[in-house]
Amino acid sequence: MSSVPLVRNAQLDQLIHEGYDVVVDAGHLVVRRIPFVNEHRQVQLGFLAYPVTVTGDAIVYSSDHRIWFGGGVPCDESGTPLFIATPEDRVVSAELRASYMLSSKPASGAYTDDRAKVMAYTQIVSHPAEALDPSATSTPGAAWQEVEDHSPFNYLDTATTRAGLTTLSACFHGQTIAIVGLGGTGSYILDQVAKTPVQRIILLDGDTFENHNAFRAPGAPTLELLRERPSKAQYFADIYSHMHRGVVPVPQFVDEDTLHLLDDSTFVFIATDDADTKMSIVSYLEQRGTPFVDVGMGIEEVGGKLTGLLRVTSSLPGHSSHVQTKGRIPGPAPERDDYARNIQIADLNALNAQLAITRWKRYLGLYADLTNEGFSTYSVATNELANEDTR
Repeated sequence: MSSVPLVRNAQLDQLIHEGYDVVVDAGHLVVRRIPFVNEHRQVQLGFLAYPVTVTGDAIVYSSDHRIWFGGGVPCDESGTPLFIATPEDRVVSAELRASYMLSSKPASGAYTDDRAKVMAYTQIVSHPAEALDPSATSTPGAAWQEVEDHSPFNYLDTATTRAGLTTLSACFHGQTIAIVGLGGTGSYILDQVAKTPVQRIILLDGDTFENHNAFRAPGAPTLELLRERPSKAQYFADIYSHMHRGVVPVPQFVDEDTLHLLDDSTFVFIATDDADTKMSIVSYLEQRGTPFVDVGMGIEEVGGKLTGLLRVTSSLPGHSSHVQTKGRIPGPAPERDDYARNIQIADLNALNAQLAITRWKRYLGLYADLTNEGFSTYSVATNELANEDTR
């Protein structure tokens, strides 16, 4: 399933009317069937591509003058590579890869719109081909087309395409992520997971969304909504379903009777503050071989200031024994844990969540991982991050 259809701007409409074969594929504007001369002085067909800038569902012009070319080495009539072409691999989509970056600015310093940019680069690339073969044309005629991208998002993910990370983001495809507990840290975990192209995000929390939750979660609910006391799972599903199609609210607590709710998950974030049920969840996931990250924080007031540790414990394939042998997931300690009083520390919730998210992304292979730690802590008072149980 693709995102909602894009609204073309007037310049793109004119390009199509003039006969350019223009499509949008994986967040890139692609101009297909562009004739060019290769290093053997043969006339071939290639394509031009650049990431589109989208506001909502409308394509707007970006000031970036660069464009990428695929299909071969673009040359002049003598077979000499164009001086504006620099070898540079860029993944446009799963089926399309460009191999040269073209850089040419007009005398004014910037192109005025998409049409001016496309026409300028098309002429640079295709004129040598038209000189060798008068029948070659860059305007073969075609209708507008948006290539299906099977996106889980309701609108186009242009952040990934603009950064050229289409291939790397494939590590998220097919993933079903469960988030157990949607308090401060769990809600910030959701905020990040919802911006990745995972297939499904299962939200598990049987609690209601109250005023204190509003001060520990991303976003800002209205007073009227707080009066309705929605379930946390449904509240967050309503928000993030605006962006991601795969958000599934499950307004239930996970305990020994409902552990089966995790069965379809490929990865689980354990963000509940109920230490009594955590170990049941951990044991169940370990038995099933489901990787997970557990988060937690211990905050206490010392000398009129808050201090404590943020903790991230991971259990991954082939790297999980430390969880049990070293007791990396602590039990409850209410006599010294001021966090349980719902102190407003959304910044620490967000930081705890980001540490968990980066651990997950390093596991998936999006980020480099040179430590492969199973346990890490962040000290509030010393501003230090420590890794343990490394491999």
